[in-house]
Amino acid sequence: MTTANAIDLDGPCDTRMMGIVHSALRRDLVRARILLEGRPAIDAKRRTALAEQVLWLMHALHLHHEGEDIGLYPMVLRNNPGARELVEDMDTDHHRITPAMAAVEGATLAYRDGTTGSDAGLLAALSELEAVLLPHLAREELEMMPVVSGCVTEREWRAWNEEINLKPKSTMYLAEDGHWILDNLDAEGRALVVGQVPPVPRFILVRLLGGRYNRKRAALWEGTPAESVPSLSVEAARAWVR
Repeated sequence: MTTANAIDLDGPCDTRMMGIVHSALRRDLVRARILLEGRPAIDAKRRTALAEQVLWLMHALHLHHEGEDIGLYPMVLRNNPGARELVEDMDTDHHRITPAMAAVEGATLAYRDGTTGSDAGLLAALSELEAVLLPHLAREELEMMPVVSGCVTEREWRAWNEEINLKPKSTMYLAEDGHWILDNLDAEGRALVVGQVPPVPRFILVRLLGGRYNRKRAALWEGTPAESVPSLSVEAARAWVR
Protein backbone atom coordinates (compact mmCIF):
# COMPACT_ATOMS: atom_id res chain seq x y z
CA MET A 1 0.00 0.00 0.00
CA THR A 2 1.21 3.53 -0.78
CA THR A 3 0.61 6.71 1.14
CA ALA A 4 -0.69 9.90 -0.40
CA ASN A 5 2.85 11.26 -0.70
CA ALA A 6 4.53 8.02 -1.77
CA ILE A 7 5.77 7.58 -5.34
CA ASP A 8 4.35 4.61 -7.21
CA LEU A 9 7.44 3.29 -8.95
CA ASP A 10 5.34 0.94 -11.03
CA GLY A 11 2.96 3.68 -12.15
CA PRO A 12 3.35 6.07 -15.10
CA CYS A 13 6.62 7.94 -15.17
CA ASP A 14 6.85 11.65 -14.42
CA THR A 15 8.34 13.25 -17.54
CA ARG A 16 8.34 16.86 -16.34
CA MET A 17 12.15 16.94 -16.18
CA MET A 18 12.24 16.65 -19.95
CA GLY A 19 10.40 19.95 -20.29
CA ILE A 20 12.56 21.60 -17.63
CA VAL A 21 15.77 20.66 -19.47
CA HIS A 22 14.28 21.89 -22.74
CA SER A 23 13.30 25.14 -21.02
CA ALA A 24 16.92 25.73 -19.98
CA LEU A 25 18.07 25.16 -23.56
CA ARG A 26 15.53 27.64 -24.89
CA ARG A 27 16.53 30.18 -22.22
CA ASP A 28 20.21 30.16 -23.12
CA LEU A 29 19.57 30.30 -26.86
CA VAL A 30 17.57 33.46 -26.25
CA ARG A 31 20.29 34.83 -23.99
CA ALA A 32 22.95 34.22 -26.62
CA ARG A 33 20.89 36.05 -29.22
CA ILE A 34 20.37 39.01 -26.86
CA LEU A 35 24.14 39.41 -26.42
CA LEU A 36 24.87 38.99 -30.11
CA GLU A 37 22.22 41.52 -31.12
CA GLY A 38 23.18 44.03 -28.43
CA ARG A 39 24.76 47.42 -28.96
CA PRO A 40 27.48 48.18 -28.24
CA ALA A 41 29.19 44.89 -29.01
CA ILE A 42 30.31 42.85 -26.01
CA ASP A 43 33.96 42.95 -24.94
CA ALA A 44 36.53 40.26 -25.67
CA LYS A 45 36.21 38.57 -22.28
CA ARG A 46 32.44 38.16 -22.56
CA ARG A 47 32.81 37.13 -26.20
CA THR A 48 35.04 34.24 -25.15
CA ALA A 49 32.66 33.29 -22.32
CA LEU A 50 29.70 33.29 -24.72
CA ALA A 51 31.53 31.13 -27.22
CA GLU A 52 32.44 28.61 -24.53
CA GLN A 53 28.84 28.53 -23.32
CA VAL A 54 27.43 27.92 -26.79
CA LEU A 55 29.91 25.07 -27.30
CA TRP A 56 28.87 23.66 -23.91
CA LEU A 57 25.21 23.89 -24.94
CA MET A 58 25.89 21.93 -28.13
CA HIS A 59 27.69 19.25 -26.12
CA ALA A 60 24.83 19.08 -23.61
CA LEU A 61 22.30 18.82 -26.43
CA HIS A 62 24.32 16.02 -28.04
CA LEU A 63 24.33 14.07 -24.77
CA HIS A 64 20.60 14.74 -24.33
CA HIS A 65 19.74 13.32 -27.75
CA GLU A 66 22.16 10.43 -27.36
CA GLY A 67 20.48 9.43 -24.09
CA GLU A 68 17.12 9.33 -25.85
CA ASP A 69 18.45 7.45 -28.87
CA ILE A 70 20.28 4.69 -27.02
CA GLY A 71 18.06 4.32 -23.97
CA LEU A 72 14.70 5.99 -23.75
CA TYR A 73 13.19 5.46 -27.19
CA PRO A 74 14.30 1.83 -27.58
CA MET A 75 12.57 1.21 -24.23
CA VAL A 76 9.43 2.94 -25.51
CA LEU A 77 9.38 0.64 -28.55
CA ARG A 78 9.84 -2.45 -26.41
CA ASN A 79 6.95 -1.41 -24.18
CA ASN A 80 4.72 0.01 -26.90
CA PRO A 81 5.48 -1.12 -30.47
CA GLY A 82 2.56 1.01 -31.64
CA ALA A 83 4.63 4.12 -30.93
CA ARG A 84 7.08 3.32 -33.74
CA GLU A 85 5.94 6.08 -36.09
CA LEU A 86 6.29 8.78 -33.45
CA VAL A 87 9.67 7.45 -32.32
CA GLU A 88 10.84 7.45 -35.94
CA ASP A 89 9.72 11.07 -36.20
CA MET A 90 11.91 11.88 -33.19
CA ASP A 91 14.83 10.11 -34.86
CA THR A 92 14.28 12.03 -38.08
CA ASP A 93 14.26 15.28 -36.12
CA HIS A 94 17.55 14.36 -34.43
CA HIS A 95 19.15 13.72 -37.82
CA ARG A 96 17.98 17.13 -39.03
CA ILE A 97 19.21 18.87 -35.89
CA THR A 98 22.71 17.32 -35.88
CA PRO A 99 24.09 19.22 -38.91
CA ALA A 100 22.59 22.46 -37.60
CA MET A 101 24.44 21.87 -34.32
CA ALA A 102 27.67 21.23 -36.25
CA ALA A 103 27.17 24.53 -38.10
CA VAL A 104 26.72 26.35 -34.78
CA GLU A 105 29.90 24.76 -33.43
CA GLY A 106 31.85 25.87 -36.50
CA ALA A 107 30.47 29.40 -36.36
CA THR A 108 31.18 29.55 -32.61
CA LEU A 109 34.82 28.53 -33.00
CA ALA A 110 35.30 31.20 -35.67
CA TYR A 111 33.51 33.74 -33.47
CA ARG A 112 35.66 32.86 -30.45
CA ASP A 113 38.88 33.13 -32.43
CA GLY A 114 37.84 36.55 -33.73
CA THR A 115 39.28 35.92 -37.18
CA THR A 116 36.76 34.81 -39.80
CA GLY A 117 33.80 34.71 -37.42
CA SER A 118 31.32 37.45 -36.61
CA ASP A 119 28.27 38.21 -34.51
CA ALA A 120 26.13 37.98 -37.64
CA GLY A 121 27.60 34.62 -38.61
CA LEU A 122 26.93 33.06 -35.23
CA LEU A 123 23.46 34.61 -35.09
CA ALA A 124 22.63 33.10 -38.48
CA ALA A 125 23.81 29.65 -37.38
CA LEU A 126 21.81 29.85 -34.15
CA SER A 127 18.70 30.91 -36.09
CA GLU A 128 19.08 27.90 -38.41
CA LEU A 129 19.38 25.64 -35.37
CA GLU A 130 16.34 27.15 -33.67
CA ALA A 131 14.30 26.59 -36.83
CA VAL A 132 14.72 22.81 -36.53
CA LEU A 133 15.32 22.41 -32.79
CA LEU A 134 12.48 24.40 -31.23
CA PRO A 135 9.62 22.63 -33.06
CA HIS A 136 11.22 19.31 -32.13
CA LEU A 137 11.45 20.21 -28.44
CA ALA A 138 7.82 21.30 -28.43
CA ARG A 139 6.64 18.15 -30.22
CA GLU A 140 8.67 15.95 -27.91
CA GLU A 141 7.06 17.53 -24.85
CA LEU A 142 3.51 17.80 -26.14
CA GLU A 143 3.20 14.61 -28.20
CA MET A 144 6.00 12.21 -27.28
CA MET A 145 6.10 12.56 -23.51
CA PRO A 146 2.43 11.58 -22.99
CA VAL A 147 3.20 8.40 -24.95
CA VAL A 148 6.31 7.81 -22.83
CA SER A 149 4.33 8.29 -19.63
CA GLY A 150 1.72 5.85 -20.90
CA CYS A 151 4.15 2.97 -21.44
CA VAL A 152 7.19 3.59 -19.22
CA THR A 153 7.00 3.20 -15.46
CA GLU A 154 8.62 5.55 -12.97
CA ARG A 155 11.00 2.71 -12.04
CA GLU A 156 12.07 2.30 -15.67
CA TRP A 157 12.42 6.05 -16.20
CA ARG A 158 14.63 6.39 -13.13
CA ALA A 159 16.78 3.42 -14.14
CA TRP A 160 17.28 4.93 -17.62
CA ASN A 161 18.12 8.33 -16.17
CA GLU A 162 20.60 6.88 -13.68
CA GLU A 163 22.36 4.60 -16.18
CA ILE A 164 22.49 6.94 -19.19
CA ASN A 165 22.22 10.51 -17.92
CA LEU A 166 23.89 10.43 -14.51
CA LYS A 167 26.35 7.58 -14.04
CA PRO A 168 28.71 8.45 -16.94
CA LYS A 169 29.15 12.06 -15.76
CA SER A 170 31.50 13.43 -13.11
CA THR A 171 30.24 15.11 -9.95
CA MET A 172 31.53 18.46 -11.16
CA TYR A 173 29.74 18.11 -14.50
CA LEU A 174 26.51 17.14 -12.77
CA ALA A 175 26.86 20.12 -10.42
CA GLU A 176 27.28 22.54 -13.31
CA ASP A 177 24.47 20.87 -15.24
CA GLY A 178 22.19 21.04 -12.22
CA HIS A 179 22.82 24.72 -11.53
CA TRP A 180 22.37 25.47 -15.22
CA ILE A 181 18.95 23.78 -15.12
CA LEU A 182 17.99 25.69 -11.96
CA ASP A 183 19.02 29.09 -13.38
CA ASN A 184 15.94 31.37 -13.32
CA LEU A 185 13.65 28.34 -12.98
CA ASP A 186 10.32 28.94 -11.23
CA ALA A 187 9.68 27.69 -7.70
CA GLU A 188 7.64 24.66 -8.77
CA GLY A 189 10.27 23.48 -11.22
CA ARG A 190 13.07 24.14 -8.76
CA ALA A 191 11.34 22.03 -6.09
CA LEU A 192 10.96 19.18 -8.59
CA VAL A 193 14.62 19.27 -9.63
CA VAL A 194 16.09 19.63 -6.13
CA GLY A 195 13.69 17.06 -4.70
CA GLN A 196 15.06 14.35 -6.97
CA VAL A 197 18.49 14.51 -5.35
CA PRO A 198 19.03 12.66 -2.03
CA PRO A 199 19.70 14.94 0.99
CA VAL A 200 23.49 14.59 1.29
CA PRO A 201 24.32 14.91 -2.44
CA ARG A 202 21.71 17.69 -2.60
CA PHE A 203 23.56 19.69 0.06
CA ILE A 204 26.89 19.18 -1.74
CA LEU A 205 25.53 20.06 -5.18
CA VAL A 206 23.37 23.00 -4.19
CA ARG A 207 25.32 24.53 -1.29
CA LEU A 208 28.94 23.68 -1.99
CA LEU A 209 29.35 23.36 -5.75
CA GLY A 210 27.36 26.33 -7.00
CA GLY A 211 30.24 28.82 -7.03
CA ARG A 212 31.71 27.67 -10.31
CA TYR A 213 28.43 28.02 -12.17
CA ASN A 214 27.64 31.35 -10.50
CA ARG A 215 30.98 32.78 -11.64
CA LYS A 216 30.38 31.58 -15.17
CA ARG A 217 26.85 32.96 -15.11
CA ALA A 218 28.11 36.38 -14.00
CA ALA A 219 30.78 36.47 -16.71
CA LEU A 220 28.14 35.64 -19.32
CA TRP A 221 24.99 37.52 -18.46
CA GLU A 222 25.45 39.84 -15.47
CA GLY A 223 24.53 43.46 -16.19
CA THR A 224 22.80 42.65 -19.49
CA PRO A 225 19.13 42.04 -20.40
CA ALA A 226 20.03 38.38 -20.87
CA GLU A 227 20.47 37.96 -17.11
CA SER A 228 16.72 38.15 -16.45
CA VAL A 229 15.54 35.71 -19.13
CA PRO A 230 13.54 32.99 -17.34
CA SER A 231 13.57 29.29 -17.99
CA LEU A 232 11.33 29.13 -21.05
CA SER A 233 8.47 26.66 -21.37
CA VAL A 234 7.01 25.92 -24.81
CA GLU A 235 4.36 28.58 -24.25
CA ALA A 236 6.69 31.20 -22.76
CA ALA A 237 9.25 30.77 -25.55
CA ARG A 238 6.81 32.06 -28.14
CA ALA A 239 7.16 35.56 -26.74
CA TRP A 240 10.97 35.43 -26.88
CA VAL A 241 11.92 33.46 -30.00
CA ARG A 242 11.50 35.04 -33.41
